[in-house]
Amino acid sequence: MIFKAQRESILAPLNQICGVVEKKGTLPVLSNVLIKTDGDQLLLTTSDLDVEMRSKCVVDVEEAGEVTVPAQKFLDICKALPDGSMIHFEFQQGQCMIKSGQSKFSLSTLPAQEFPLIEEMESYQQVVIASTDLQRMLKQTVFCMAVQDVRYFLNGLLFEVSHSKLRCVSADGHRLALSECDYVNDSGINKQVLIPRKGVLELQKMIKDVDQDITLYVGNNHVKVQVEHIAMTSKLIDGKFPDYEAVIPLNMEQQFTADKEMLRKALMRVAILSNEQYKGVKFKITQDQLEIVGNNPDQEQAEDVISVQSDITQIETAFNVNYLLEATNAILDDDIQFSFKEATSSCLIKHPERTDCRLVVMPLRI
Repeated sequence: MIFKAQRESILAPLNQICGVVEKKGTLPVLSNVLIKTDGDQLLLTTSDLDVEMRSKCVVDVEEAGEVTVPAQKFLDICKALPDGSMIHFEFQQGQCMIKSGQSKFSLSTLPAQEFPLIEEMESYQQVVIASTDLQRMLKQTVFCMAVQDVRYFLNGLLFEVSHSKLRCVSADGHRLALSECDYVNDSGINKQVLIPRKGVLELQKMIKDVDQDITLYVGNNHVKVQVEHIAMTSKLIDGKFPDYEAVIPLNMEQQFTADKEMLRKALMRVAILSNEQYKGVKFKITQDQLEIVGNNPDQEQAEDVISVQSDITQIETAFNVNYLLEATNAILDDDIQFSFKEATSSCLIKHPERTDCRLVVMPLRI
């Protein structure tokens, strides 16, 4: 197997797919990237058994073949070579020889036959969504996904297609995020799928700078997305997401509206002296102001007061300040509304006039 490629032509696709590579996987071959020639194209594949990434680029193939090489080392070598350089690759006798100018490298290889590939989906349904809508929905929900929770169904994102809406929902047991957009459902799909955390994060990176419609191919066990020369296939979580509608509080009788940026900066200031373990801050809300108080075991305290529009006579409650900061970042408008039923109940955070993004945060007892 012999081919030549411009550094930039191979570096970009390689960089896009190496995020799924496990640093300390149980299978040594999963630390590698599968390299395969197909005509004048080079096909690159990485996987962690749950998420598979594929990319391709045009190269000058002298001798066809396939093999796997250590993904991170291969990427680091390509990054380290000079801009615009031509790289010559030759695979023989269990070694990958990489040459560029006066630089030479020798990498170990593993057989391509050992690399586990996710089987192609036999049947799927297509969901087409504008990239701007999907980017927004992911931005407003990914931060609420649980990380290695024993409740495995929380370690991912619920993607729901209904008769007129697309929704992304995430939760970690302490908070919940929901983002939605209108959807013309010509095919009559009515489906919920749970995409694992790593698949969601790779999808978010894939579409970050894309300005076109995105097609999600949804199967019974997998979801697949292709954007230009990059394709991602992710297994789905086999589990049932909680009834999120029951978690979103209704009939919230007490509310206040604040300038989002003013609130965010006040939260950041108070967070400096909040308890490092619990990150709790107190909210003291009256009809025209919000007082935010943070303190820690060293008897240090921070206070900040901002003006708000409120119909609340007086409420005192407390929240994890990091959760509030992430919630304010998720609201993309200038104003943000907090709604309460009572001091000890969960808080609903959204825009004052719209419900396309809703966040629920449980209070703390401090």
